[in-house]
Amino acid sequence: MTKALFLISLQHELAMAIGNKLDLKAMLKVFLKVCFSRLNLTSAHIYIYCDSSGMPHKLAALESVIYQHFLSIPKNKRGQPWQKNPVLTDFAQQLNQAQHNISFQCENGQYLFGFIIPEHGLLIFETHYTLADEVQKALSPILQKLATSCYTSLVHDSLVKEVHSRQLIEEKIAFQAQHDGLTGLFNRQHINHLLSNAIEDAHRNKKIGTVIFIDLNRFKPINDAMGHAVGDKILLTLANRLHSLTSEHIDVGRFGGDEFIIIIKNLNHNYQDDIKDIITQINQLLEIPFVIDANSYKFSCSIGYALFPLQSSTVNNLIKFADIAMYEAKRAKSKQGKQYQKTMSEKIKRRLAYVDDMKQGLENGDFKLYYQAQYNHYGDIIGAEALLRWQHPVHGMESPSVYIPIAEESDLILAIGQWVLEQACRDIKKLEQLPLPQTFKKIAINVSAKQLIQHDFKDKIMRAIKLNDIPAERLALELTENLLVENIEDSIKLIADLKANSIDCSIDDFGTGYSSLTYLKRIPASLLKIDRSFVANIEQSSESAAIASMIISLGKTLKMDILAEGVETVAEFNCLKDLGCYQYQGYYFSKPLPFDKFVQLFN
Repeated sequence: MTKALFLISLQHELAMAIGNKLDLKAMLKVFLKVCFSRLNLTSAHIYIYCDSSGMPHKLAALESVIYQHFLSIPKNKRGQPWQKNPVLTDFAQQLNQAQHNISFQCENGQYLFGFIIPEHGLLIFETHYTLADEVQKALSPILQKLATSCYTSLVHDSLVKEVHSRQLIEEKIAFQAQHDGLTGLFNRQHINHLLSNAIEDAHRNKKIGTVIFIDLNRFKPINDAMGHAVGDKILLTLANRLHSLTSEHIDVGRFGGDEFIIIIKNLNHNYQDDIKDIITQINQLLEIPFVIDANSYKFSCSIGYALFPLQSSTVNNLIKFADIAMYEAKRAKSKQGKQYQKTMSEKIKRRLAYVDDMKQGLENGDFKLYYQAQYNHYGDIIGAEALLRWQHPVHGMESPSVYIPIAEESDLILAIGQWVLEQACRDIKKLEQLPLPQTFKKIAINVSAKQLIQHDFKDKIMRAIKLNDIPAERLALELTENLLVENIEDSIKLIADLKANSIDCSIDDFGTGYSSLTYLKRIPASLLKIDRSFVANIEQSSESAAIASMIISLGKTLKMDILAEGVETVAEFNCLKDLGCYQYQGYYFSKPLPFDKFVQLFN
């Protein structure tokens, strides 16, 4: 009767231990502790069937079983982990092969009893006595319950992991939906959402906020020349620096490309000072060189901003206003940023209308080419520069300094540039019919940045030459110093290709840009043009004379011809001649003339 009560009590207590925990290891640990205590064991061990990755298997097929040591009480035997005990390891292997209860007496007199946890693992007891058969039989239903509980624990664990994985995936998707893939900053969509909330808060709390629009200057030529991998690293570096500005009231996002947006909320009555402080911090972040793959790059940025709700309570309008102000800052080359003003939008409207006027003028033939003759020191005409002129139907003769920059901001400069090329070739064809002096060599046309980066620009030039059946050496291109440096590798290749086809190139406005001698000696141009800013009153300015002398010496060293622009007086002419410059262009010799009057110069 006592033995029966013991077995019933044992089964009940073990069953209760099994049902206490959902975590597999915790549940098995409680179960082993009860076994250890109730059966007076010296040690107890569990091996679990696992999959190929070593994770416990929910239901193991015997033919594909891999078992691993999972738990022992106590953990060690004489300081050594049980899983390294050879006697226990051999016994577990025999038990797994037998797939039924087995026992073994060790050399030290201890006993090992092995049981199968159906489809889940092995249970091994170490005792100092023989475990009675009725006790072993009493364990059979308990082991079945243990197997069921193992399955439940593994299913629960699997569900927990699945829920956690799903949560991680959902968090990742949510992050990706709100953040830019390259920089990790807020993306355009989330910035719009944050700005909408900031506007509502500003209305509710009677506060002022601002949207700051940032554009990285001269990023495109670096990105094109060095590759997108370098460009991406530059953007990522800048993003990390801008992210340092974030706070409870400041959000930073990437709007797209090299454009970034900063939202500042809850500004006080000194908001202009606070905005200026942030702009100063942004400029300071850009003063640090960008070191990418052992190369160092220096950048500046253009900044515009708009205030909410003072200037607008609409997300799209605020971003548009800040963008407009940024472009005004870029045109003014201002590092201090520009606040949006209504006059800026009106200016843009006028510019758009002006672009429409230019398009109409191009269609109506209102654009003309004027030619300014070029001479040598003997007074012989040696060539001419083609200059674009526009007779506006309302405003009259427009200044190129007004319409050329506006055309360059739009793609209209491509159509205008193509017209200039074709018209110059048509005029050269007419010149070829005249008895030209032997000193007259070529007509030069100016090239814009957008023309230069066209992949088929050289082909367009060659087609125009072929179409008009003119000698290629009669046409020359003028490229500004800054334009060449911004597209240095492409420029070198283009000039070399054109030179191989008898078309010379000259560097215009030399000395006003930022090119280095390293660049200059690589550019296979044939002519340097001294900018008019160094020619004006050169006889009275030792600085201008020194710069002109340096350019002349440099040109001679590089085996390039030198031509001075803007020569207007005999004194300037004589000074330049004394310095060793023997080619000239300017009002002293001839004003720009329409083609029919230009050809009269040959008489």
